[in-house]
Amino acid sequence: MMELNYLGSVYPTRAVITTMKERRMGRIMFVSSQAGQIGLFGYTAYSPSKFALRGLAEALQMEIKPYNIYVTVAFPPDTDTPLLAEENKSKPLETKLISETSGVWQPDQVAKVLVKDVVQGNFNSSVGPDGYMLSALTCGMSPVTSITEGLQQIVTMGLFRTIALFYLGSFDSIVRRCMIQREQSKAADKRE
Repeated sequence: MMELNYLGSVYPTRAVITTMKERRMGRIMFVSSQAGQIGLFGYTAYSPSKFALRGLAEALQMEIKPYNIYVTVAFPPDTDTPLLAEENKSKPLETKLISETSGVWQPDQVAKVLVKDVVQGNFNSSVGPDGYMLSALTCGMSPVTSITEGLQQIVTMGLFRTIALFYLGSFDSIVRRCMIQREQSKAADKRE
C-alpha cells in the first residue's frame, strides 16, 4: 500500500518538481481519501498510506510555495467506480456499514470539485458536507488558502467535533454489534 499510494505520488512529483521550480509555477495534486483523514475499521493498511500523503503535501507546500507552486491534497469520498464495486465484494461488514453513513458520489461530481480546487490553488479539497466537516476537523497545521477559510475552521470546530463524537460512537457501536453477531454465530455453529 505504501509503495502504491505514497511512493506512487512521491516519484512522479520528484520527476516534475525541478522543471516547475525553473518555470516558477505549477500545481501538484495528491489524491488521498476520506480514509486518509480518519482511520476506519478494515482500512489498517490503506488509511496510513493515505494519511502519509497529507504529511508529504504539507511539507512540500512549505518548500515550494516561494516558487509559486501550489499543492492540493484531495480527500474524495467513496466514488462510484469499478474499483469501489470490486472492493465492496470483500469489504468487512463493519466497513460496509460505516461507509454507508457517508454515501457514494458520482465520479463527475468528485472530479469537478477536485479540478476546481487545484485551479484555485486550494490546499485542501473535499467533497460534500461530510468531506467539509472532516477537512475542518483534521486541518491541524495545514496551510489555508484564505483568512476566511481559517476563520470558518475556527468557528465550526466545536460544532463539528460534537457531531464527530456521535459518528465515532455510532462506528464503535457498529463494530461491537458485528463482533457480537460473529461470536453468537460461532457459538451456534459449535452447538450444531
